Amino acid sequence: MNKKVSVILPSLNVAAYIRECLDSVVNQSLRELEVICVDGGSVDGTAEVLKEYAGKDSRIVILNSSVKSYGRQVNMGLEYAKGEYVAILETDDWIAKDMYRCLYERAKTDRLDYASADFDTFIRLQSGFCYFARQYIFPDRKEGAHIPGRDWYGRVLGPDQIALLRSTDYVLWKGIYNREFLHANNIRLHESPGAAFQDMGFLQQVKSYAKRAEYIDKSFYRYRQGREEASSGCLEGLGYYEGEFRWLEGQGAFIHGLEGIHQKYYYFTMSVAFLTKYEQILSRIHGDWRDNRLSKPYEWFKEQVSYAFDMGLLEEAMYGKEWWERLMLLLSSRDAHARLIADRDREIVKSVEELLHMIQNRPVVIFGCGKRGEKLMFFCDRNRIWIDAFCDNNEALHGDKKFGFPIISPMELAARANSKNEVILLSMKEGGREVRRQLTQMGIAADLVMDVPPGIL
Repeated sequence: MNKKVSVILPSLNVAAYIRECLDSVVNQSLRELEVICVDGGSVDGTAEVLKEYAGKDSRIVILNSSVKSYGRQVNMGLEYAKGEYVAILETDDWIAKDMYRCLYERAKTDRLDYASADFDTFIRLQSGFCYFARQYIFPDRKEGAHIPGRDWYGRVLGPDQIALLRSTDYVLWKGIYNREFLHANNIRLHESPGAAFQDMGFLQQVKSYAKRAEYIDKSFYRYRQGREEASSGCLEGLGYYEGEFRWLEGQGAFIHGLEGIHQKYYYFTMSVAFLTKYEQILSRIHGDWRDNRLSKPYEWFKEQVSYAFDMGLLEEAMYGKEWWERLMLLLSSRDAHARLIADRDREIVKSVEELLHMIQNRPVVIFGCGKRGEKLMFFCDRNRIWIDAFCDNNEALHGDKKFGFPIISPMELAARANSKNEVILLSMKEGGREVRRQLTQMGIAADLVMDVPPGIL
């Protein structure tokens, strides 16, 4: 069978998720697949599941890595692969049935170095349903942002356009890559220990060498959130990013080939990764900016980003106003920057604590089924606030369910809220005063109807 796509599945102790992942691969509508499972020494039953599936499907090959490195595992798969295109699928995630068929057909038709699409993050709610949130590579344009608009979907993009995507297209698993293109340009992953941020080095190389790329206006990949073991939340993340960029700069052909817009957006990507991860870790360690997990990589990043400013490669127009001001503050005074972030975090914590105090462990009904209602549902779920139902004035929604939660009418809410001591959280941005008046006139106790403090939505 001609192998159109080789799918590489690096695994390490993912027994709880591996069956769902493998099922989504072997049931792809594109049948001409090569499925390369590269295990890093699992001891939780993952390896046994891989062998079980390989025994039932001749397309599955199992390789074993003696090194616990995501980059090493993927590189082993790249060396083994024989398909026209290559994909990487993380084994705690899963994919839609038509992912590889759609991407492959577009890649072949338009002779692409790579084809990609959007993805959905998902988390399992208290209702048992999964909450999916689409992550757009081309969102609506925002003032001050360099990100291209939605009209970039479905277009064959050339090198200068691809350069603009260095900082926004940051995960490798939502696309497929021409195998000959990867080999011709010696594109591989950094074989650093563990499984942290090796996407960065791989995609920076891809963006440097690709001549033709395309993004489909669909979402195929389902990325699982909420895993405590996930590398994205580790406190050593800034050091891992430093390792990726240092590794890239050791690739002579890559770093010496950067010029023009590619050089500008390489350093822009570096500065965005630096600021984002620095602030994320700073918040998690309660503002301790002297912590070595920040201090050591900070010095290296400061030197690199300052060099880019001195060379005229970075300028204010590339950033939004708030981003620019925070980056400048971080480069000039870590102490002042830490106070700014502490003030921001304090306001968020204050809002969360205020809402939790208002609710006092009572069940809630979320009034409003729009996007803000969904965001409030997600907040409640994350903070272990029990959700009884949604409520909405739209009669067409009554009796239906939203993510497993019933949608009730205001009349039904009025008949039960007082006796059940339910808190009604108003999710709407406008019109909250009118809804509050409506509910209290229907007999619901005024102290049960609450606005959400600023900073939550």
